[in-house]
Amino acid sequence: MKLKCKTIKRMPIIAPLAFLVGCTTAPEPKAFISDTDKYAYVKSYMQWYIKNKMDENEIMGLSVALVDDQKIVWQEGFGYEDKAKSIKATPQTKYCAGSITKLFTDMGTMKLAEEGKINIDKPFRKYLPSFSIKSRFGSTDTITPRNIMTHHSGLPGDWGNTEFGINPLPYTEYVNAIKDEYVAYAPNTILSYSNLAITLLGHAVENVSGMKYSQYIENALLSPLDMKHADLEIKLEGRWASKSYKEGKEVEEYANGLIPAGALHVSVEELSHLAMMINANGVYNHHRVLKVSTLKEMFTVQNKNIELDLDTEIGLGYFIDKKILGIKDVTYAHGGNTIAQNAYFIVSPHSKLGVVVMANTEGIDATDVARELLKKAWEAKTGKKVPKQNLVVKHDSDFEGTYATVLGKVEIVKSGKRSYEAKSDNGSFTLNKTEENIYKAKYKLLGVFSISNDMLDKVSLYTDEIEEHHVIIASMDGSQFIAGVKVEKPTTIYEAWKSYTGHYKVLNNYEMKDAQIEDVEFVIEKGYPLVKMKFKSGKIGTTILKPISDKEALIEGLGRSMQETVYLKDDIMYAQGLRFKRIVGKK
Repeated sequence: MKLKCKTIKRMPIIAPLAFLVGCTTAPEPKAFISDTDKYAYVKSYMQWYIKNKMDENEIMGLSVALVDDQKIVWQEGFGYEDKAKSIKATPQTKYCAGSITKLFTDMGTMKLAEEGKINIDKPFRKYLPSFSIKSRFGSTDTITPRNIMTHHSGLPGDWGNTEFGINPLPYTEYVNAIKDEYVAYAPNTILSYSNLAITLLGHAVENVSGMKYSQYIENALLSPLDMKHADLEIKLEGRWASKSYKEGKEVEEYANGLIPAGALHVSVEELSHLAMMINANGVYNHHRVLKVSTLKEMFTVQNKNIELDLDTEIGLGYFIDKKILGIKDVTYAHGGNTIAQNAYFIVSPHSKLGVVVMANTEGIDATDVARELLKKAWEAKTGKKVPKQNLVVKHDSDFEGTYATVLGKVEIVKSGKRSYEAKSDNGSFTLNKTEENIYKAKYKLLGVFSISNDMLDKVSLYTDEIEEHHVIIASMDGSQFIAGVKVEKPTTIYEAWKSYTGHYKVLNNYEMKDAQIEDVEFVIEKGYPLVKMKFKSGKIGTTILKPISDKEALIEGLGRSMQETVYLKDDIMYAQGLRFKRIVGKK
């Protein structure tokens, strides 16, 4: 029997023998020129590219749209919207847009600013008077609508089990849920992505506009953009609604309570209207949706002088990239992910091109598909080649030490002249130096065989010193981000924390099965206070804590969900909206 490519990906121990299996794909289509359709080859190439991606990753359904100025020049559905009913995916299939919703919350905020109802540089509490949160950095009046839209407010990133579920917490309740919490950073310190902050902003939009958030966005944006079938409900349902899939099986998309941060349901066809509006400087179908000055402000880099952001640039909501098409043709984009679905929106106003990609299956990166389509379309339209993205070359990186990373606690030791060994509770990696003086990571199966995967192949690593932090920097697709920060052992561990060691049960566990926590253990290991969470999926999350008092500790690291406070109150441990109670007698 001939094995499929996907089978080999799931059996990494035989990956070095893949050539014996005869795993092949159809050849890339040859370039050709059409006198009547300059995008003919682009369509042919992308059909090949998408089908290969879907086969490799067991993707059930995907839809795509390409915009040139005010016209959709190509839109197509691949696979299934609903496999069980044999309903094919189309450009009209509705998907979960996830965090692309944030663009509409931000644009809605700016519409209110156009009307003089919001000043985005005034204290946020002015527009949501019930807003209150603790801070170790002085007054919270420095939290503004502007730094919320740029993810620089310092507010916590996510909020426990209340975001997704059968009956998630209503978005208007988060303002009360966080009153006993602390901000993680002083505003404008670091880009720390926050679903919570944008949810609060949507609540403020509701408060200022005098109407329900979804109704205001409908009136101000969805209706003027002729997105007549789009909605902002807690769950994707109704006509054209896609099912969700993981590994070839249908899964449930839990209701999303964070409506302003991630509840938009829309088709690629209708989301394309946003690109058309941007291409026309704020006008759609002869109707002005946003002022030219508003778009200009939203597309202006807001974080130029924030060193910890490296080269990540953000406007008001839109992530800005000057590398994909080159410095003269800047792109503005946002992605979105839910339980299993993912989406990506990207537009290039200079060349008047826009791309929307939405998929109903975990395992494919809509970002990759969208960027590939945009680059091919740009080459077809301009007759130029997309500029190459140069690798960042760094010398003499020193990785040794203990790090708080996006993967949890990682210990790295030198294993050779040009290599390091990195160990975490979910496996180990080797870091090998290349001829460009950067490092590439390879996952070590069972601690023995080094193998690659698609994501690791894209990432280059090096270390640097930034604002007194020794950080691991990951470079991918020409962009850089902080992947880890070196953490020293605490010089003092408050005696009280030593008495808190042991196992804990979760009092308010996630409803989503994949996210459910089976066991929580607080330990002090090799001098480091650690919280170890074992999930039903089998994964272990290990978080390094930094006690700052008898009852409070900070989560070590830099970026999203880091530097947030873990605290004890009435024998309950609180962390990021979750509550844990110690199991007496269990060690």
